[in-house]
Amino acid sequence: MLMEVNMLKAVQQNAAEKIGPRLCDVDDIQLDGQTYTFYVMEFLQGEQLDKYIAQAGEEWVPILVLQLLNRLQILHEQGWIFGDLKPENMIVTYQDKQIRLIDFGGVTKIGNAVRQFTEDYDRATWQAGDRRAEIAYDLFSLAMVMIRLLLKPAEWKDLRVQTHEIQELCAIILNNERLYPYRIPLVRALHGKYDSADAMRQEMLASLQNRKKDQTARSHVRHQHGGDSAEKWIGGIFVASLLLLAGSLYYAWL
Repeated sequence: MLMEVNMLKAVQQNAAEKIGPRLCDVDDIQLDGQTYTFYVMEFLQGEQLDKYIAQAGEEWVPILVLQLLNRLQILHEQGWIFGDLKPENMIVTYQDKQIRLIDFGGVTKIGNAVRQFTEDYDRATWQAGDRRAEIAYDLFSLAMVMIRLLLKPAEWKDLRVQTHEIQELCAIILNNERLYPYRIPLVRALHGKYDSADAMRQEMLASLQNRKKDQTARSHVRHQHGGDSAEKWIGGIFVASLLLLAGSLYYAWL
């Protein structure tokens, strides 16, 4: 508990970024002869991340992930990792549409063993590393969060019962049209290739910009050539890009 309090105090030094609820007070109370320590945090009005995406639409996923990477960068600079990163531990506030971290029970000092985790988002479960508290651990979990949010519920359910190997995750990313635009930051995060959340954020932002350009180009093609023929043409481009991907995957794993 003291670790959580110290972390909340540390990250609140950067008032511009609202990482989690504001810490209001820390105190003790005596009940039936026992002393209990507690702390009080700001009450956040909002929606759990996955529920918010279900209501607002999947186009919000990359936007909120970019916000979250900003939050994690500050947390990591203070010497902590969040640890138990999952949609249930994130909330999107109603008032300003900002993502905030909640439930700091898994927060761990960098270099220690991860104190709390959820198997679906844990890299050790996916045979992609150990449970040492480091920046790459949080970024792996974030990639898994994004995969969950962009997969259909039935697809996510099927993934959870598979053999839990990282090759499965990469195959899903490369063959899913909602995940494919973000393949480079996702695959690199799954393989622990980022040394900072900001580095992942830069590549995620580039992927989002490229996706918007692709959407604009597709819209132009439909307008010029008609819907059916345009869809076939774009489908051919997508298949061709998959065939060419073998040559570009080297970069993704660097």
